[in-house]
Amino acid sequence: MADAAPLNPLIQYPRVQFAYGAVRSLPVELEHLKVSRPLFVTDQGVVKAGLFDKVRDAMPGVHAVFNQVPENPTVEGVERALAIYRERGCDGVVSVGGGSVIDSAKAVAVMAGHPGRITDYMGKPGKIGPHAAPHVAIPTTAGTGSEVSRGAGIHPSATARGNGINGPYVVPRVAICDPELTLTMPRHLTAATGMDALSHAVEGYLAKGEHPPGDAIALDAIRRVVTWLPRAVEDGSNREARWHMMMAATEAMLVAKGLGAAHALANTFGDQGLHHGTLVTIALPAVLRRLDAHVGDRMKQLAHAMGLEPGRHPAAGIADLNERFGIPADLHRYGYKLADLDEAAEESHKSFFNHTAPHHPSKEEYRQMIEELIG
Repeated sequence: MADAAPLNPLIQYPRVQFAYGAVRSLPVELEHLKVSRPLFVTDQGVVKAGLFDKVRDAMPGVHAVFNQVPENPTVEGVERALAIYRERGCDGVVSVGGGSVIDSAKAVAVMAGHPGRITDYMGKPGKIGPHAAPHVAIPTTAGTGSEVSRGAGIHPSATARGNGINGPYVVPRVAICDPELTLTMPRHLTAATGMDALSHAVEGYLAKGEHPPGDAIALDAIRRVVTWLPRAVEDGSNREARWHMMMAATEAMLVAKGLGAAHALANTFGDQGLHHGTLVTIALPAVLRRLDAHVGDRMKQLAHAMGLEPGRHPAAGIADLNERFGIPADLHRYGYKLADLDEAAEESHKSFFNHTAPHHPSKEEYRQMIEELIG
């Protein structure tokens, strides 16, 4: 029982700075947290896009930097960053990037205050106590919402399925959401991360449990994505669209009750280095088509939030958006090669994402969905 989550876990939200120019609040936030020697965690994409320089400009005298986070967060990446944290005597973490960067930084912050290796805490939320280092998350994409969430996906290696850490003490202390940092995102990344945000809002809204404020916020996030993502994809310099998309991504995870089978499937398919958000988006229509009998009138409410014509199913609406944005309709076209159908069904069936899913698909149901998704 020591590794089980507490029956009444602390609900933890970060302090959120949200505005164009919000990154300028970083020095004040670090001072408030009493952090004077932060480790900055980022990746080469953020560096090459000039986004890290924007943060550096707001924070003279950067103490230490790890800028080698891989495309999907790995144990090795976390341990390399943690080594720099300890060598440089850091006292806090600042993440600048998308979900992989923020998730990696969450793991570094946890390990800064806990013994052992990060693998000792993956899948064991009860072991993570209130000793994590202060973490300020600065997202540069509008998708994962990791800056406000209580989880972090970590892969044992670049070609292995992810596990993760979870719990109230994984949540960053501060989220600085500055839409300015998303203006240079390329079209394909804008679409993929935006649809990832939509998947969080959709599965969060349909998840088990009662959370009326969370449901209302999830529906608001869905409306924002459907309205503003096409505009952000069409014109990345559209400041209003970028603001709404960052708000949608943050909303979708801020009060989410949990996720569901689309994330279980994406985690299963996360063993070949493909973009997690895109995998979730590809899987989502197949999952939604099987949920009508399990979610009451929520599918109708979801369709209304998406602005769909009467009688049109949300699964079809999401498939239409995927096609519009050039997201592959199936895994084969995305480049995924399935090795073992039965093993993949088993892996999906035992995923922790099923705990909050409105319906836990059987192994056979997962098998059928995977057959459909392979194409």
